Amino acid sequence: MNEAYVLLNVNYKDQKRIIEEAKKIPGVKEVKTVYGIYDMMIIFQSDNLQEVKNSIDVNLHEIDGITNLTTLISVS
Repeated sequence: MNEAYVLLNVNYKDQKRIIEEAKKIPGVKEVKTVYGIYDMMIIFQSDNLQEVKNSIDVNLHEIDGITNLTTLISVS
């Protein structure tokens, strides 16, 4: 099972909408609000790493209000 963790900075006014839209993306296991440098964390999980990559590159990048994102892909 492949996992990816995407850390996002978002426009605060759009946060609730972004959470709801992110939950609909294929491969999303969890969407969490976090405190610190980032505002949100999305956990992707799939047997197919290419599916995770496509969900991030296509679906996630289409959501308005995301100002920055960092992707971490688990290798273990």
